[in-house]
Amino acid sequence: MKDYPALKEIGISTPEKIERFSLQTVRNVDILRIVYKRKKGSLLHTSKKFRFGRAEKMVVTDSGTQETEVVHEVSPFVIKLTDELRSIVKARQSQSAQKEIIMDEIRLLEEDSRSRIAYIKTLISELD
Repeated sequence: MKDYPALKEIGISTPEKIERFSLQTVRNVDILRIVYKRKKGSLLHTSKKFRFGRAEKMVVTDSGTQETEVVHEVSPFVIKLTDELRSIVKARQSQSAQKEIIMDEIRLLEEDSRSRIAYIKTLISELD
């Protein structure tokens, strides 16, 4: 198996078991979720999450007035990680597998939404 230095740096020693990954941004933090292929009944984690802060950079938006704006950039390390992960999962994913992944992500999003809505409702009920 090919050497993956960025994955090794975050403690992933078995890249061949990676099934898929997702990357999302929440409040200037990139959240990388790696999902592993595990046998049924395995006690090992099926996924891991890693958080990476974005770097702040001051950029001139108008050279005439010297107006500046703070821009948050993706870490070069996160880009290396996603490149390595793409090379691992690219060969494994057929169109039907991608559909299954998308449906799984929708299911997870629905679960998260339901739990957050329930939490917000409890906050509202406590205001009475």
